Amino acid sequence: MSRNAKGQFEKGITGNPKGRPRKQLRSISDEEVRRAFFEAEDTLVPIVVGNKREMIPASVAIDKQLIFKAASGDPRSMMLYYKRKDRFVLEYVEQQMRNLRALVEAQERIRDFPEDVTDEFKRAVQLLQFKIDKSYLL
Repeated sequence: MSRNAKGQFEKGITGNPKGRPRKQLRSISDEEVRRAFFEAEDTLVPIVVGNKREMIPASVAIDKQLIFKAASGDPRSMMLYYKRKDRFVLEYVEQQMRNLRALVEAQERIRDFPEDVTDEFKRAVQLLQFKIDKSYLL
């Protein structure tokens, strides 16, 4: 690399012939993003209730904020709240129906094959019955 009398490079010659190295992109997998999201969701954040400071998970704080904004009349928050509520109600009903189907199948098995049913199976059926909301039972 030749320089002139002033210490400058000759015209058309660079002092860094290879150039600046390219920035290495750090690839982030979907699993890493998912893990970071759920870790952040569980992070404790401070809120003030009355005059008392409490630490609650970030997801709970976000839900509370959404409800407060919806209650104050924010239409976007109200729409999001009712969308989430409908989804949660639907998921709850579907889970109750799955549990109810499993309970009916288990009771039929007990009725049809009483000699093959163990006490442990009966306890599991009883626990499943406790798990089902009473309004879904006859």
